Amino acid sequence: MIRFSHRAVCTFSAVLLLSSLVTLSPAIGQQKTAYDLLPETTQAVLWVPDGEKLAVQWDRTQLAKLAADPAVAPFFEGQRQEIEKRFVDAGWRLNLKPEDLADFLNGQIAVAWMELPEVRKPFAMTLIADVSDNAATNQTMLQHIDQELLARGAERSELEHGGTAIAKYTLPARAGEFLAQDTFYAIAAGHFLSTDDEALIREMLSIIQGSPAASPRLAANPVFLSGREKLQVSGDGQLEYFVRPLGFARVIRSIGGKQSKSSSDMLAVLHNQGFESILCVCGEIQLGLDTLDIKHRGYVLAEKPLPLAAGIFDFPNKASREIPNFISNKISSVLATNWNAQVAFWKSSGLVDELAGTEGVFDEVIEGFKRDPNGPRIDIVKDVLPFFTNDIYSISDSREGPASVDSQRNLIALKVTDSAAMAKVVNRVMRNEPDAEMVAFQGQEIWKVVHRENEMLGGLGDDFGDDFGDDFGAAPAAQSNQPQPWLSDWAITVYGEYLMFASHAEVIEEAILQAKQGGTSPLVQENDFQRVVKAVHDAYGDQDASAWRIVRTDRAYRIQYELFREGKLKQSQSMLASLLDRLLQDNSEIKVKEQAVQGSTLPPFEAISHFLQPSGMMVRTTDHGWEFGSLLLAK
Repeated sequence: MIRFSHRAVCTFSAVLLLSSLVTLSPAIGQQKTAYDLLPETTQAVLWVPDGEKLAVQWDRTQLAKLAADPAVAPFFEGQRQEIEKRFVDAGWRLNLKPEDLADFLNGQIAVAWMELPEVRKPFAMTLIADVSDNAATNQTMLQHIDQELLARGAERSELEHGGTAIAKYTLPARAGEFLAQDTFYAIAAGHFLSTDDEALIREMLSIIQGSPAASPRLAANPVFLSGREKLQVSGDGQLEYFVRPLGFARVIRSIGGKQSKSSSDMLAVLHNQGFESILCVCGEIQLGLDTLDIKHRGYVLAEKPLPLAAGIFDFPNKASREIPNFISNKISSVLATNWNAQVAFWKSSGLVDELAGTEGVFDEVIEGFKRDPNGPRIDIVKDVLPFFTNDIYSISDSREGPASVDSQRNLIALKVTDSAAMAKVVNRVMRNEPDAEMVAFQGQEIWKVVHRENEMLGGLGDDFGDDFGDDFGAAPAAQSNQPQPWLSDWAITVYGEYLMFASHAEVIEEAILQAKQGGTSPLVQENDFQRVVKAVHDAYGDQDASAWRIVRTDRAYRIQYELFREGKLKQSQSMLASLLDRLLQDNSEIKVKEQAVQGSTLPPFEAISHFLQPSGMMVRTTDHGWEFGSLLLAK
């Protein structure tokens, strides 16, 4: 999950950069849209209807002003090569740079990834853009691309389709890859086409030349049409996107050439457990509005009821609008959601079993909690789930002062119906935790866990088997005799109406102090909080939601930014990110601490924080999936 968001940001940034350099030229009439040209095997597409309009709207945002700030420019220039490499790792394999096309584009721009049936190269990527129909101008552009590729050692050959020339360039295989890279370029009727698949460029040329499509196109695909219908696309966005989540994940994995190192293939498991029923995610983004820098509307289309383990995504539209009184005005973000734990929790059994490679493992673990004489003797059915109200809050903040890898702090609070009963459960569980220590704070008992070095710590493999442990990040026995814990330090307590789980005991202590002041949370009086609440209401309505989030951006990104400047970002993660890493990555990936892109030339955070405005998000569950929206305020 974390890797895919990085790739999405890279691609989004590439298209923004390309579009921001577009010069205004007369548009070509009756152009085919990218949706008409792309095959229905497209797993992801990012489409800019009008690059010039995008550039104009982008220039109105605070983010554009930040990117143009003289204090930031040396960073992008000094790290250009590494940033371009990051784009390649994210799937940008068309051997094009934004400056290659900047002076020639005048309309739509689209980047898309396709899944192919062939084993030899099971993916394709393409860029589609509108250009002038002037032969001399286009020849200048192609000559520029030609010079760039030949200078990099490419072999050039000429192809033809229906009277249209196709330039083919073959570059030597990159390090670690077996196949040479083929890239194809063509211009037809005001369309510039670039792709790494010969059959695809011939199909697109045929359609542009007026021939019927040999295979179904994305524009007529039922999932594509249904997703956009549920989204109610306005046509006012400067960007649109369409993604099939698991399909795109398969494509990106094929591009990277990386396969699962354990006996459980995560993507295959997700497919088998019903997550393919999440059909697509589509959305549209507007930039540079009067009161908003970014307004984003999206829709997740799913086949409901979600089958098997996919049923864990059970979020009723009952997210509380209350701000609990333990939340201070110093927090950087707050998320509220409602999860149908009593039902959804059990849907994970198939997922756990298949990852473990043994049927019944989930039930054995639940039974072990209940009957193991050396365990906590907790009955999940009777002692835990009945006390959850399904209201969940997640807050984050950071320590004041200089940034360190331990500065980011998180707290998750689950509202319960019987605090005394839940406290007994927590105490019984924590007495079996070897590194747990009970500390008293103003009459409140808090369990604090600090995993000691040189201590044999059990991972998931202890409970679920060796294969399960390996896939979830525990080091294989040959590499390490000390499996890593899911979190090194954490704390837990039951206070008031909430079961609190935090990355630092001090976060719980501060929450208790805040709650003891009485009254409402002081956060609700903060100007930036009130601005975001109003903006979300105005943009997305006041109906009940399954989740909402407020982010005070000028606070939320300080620690990560400063650690990035110091080259230490890899060493610091949020509590959720750490858990996801343990869930989705192998141990060698977790232990990579080197930061590829260096930020030492960036100015201190205080120099750029005034560009960062607060943001908000909301999600609503529907009969066909989820609608969601997010926004970034204008200054």
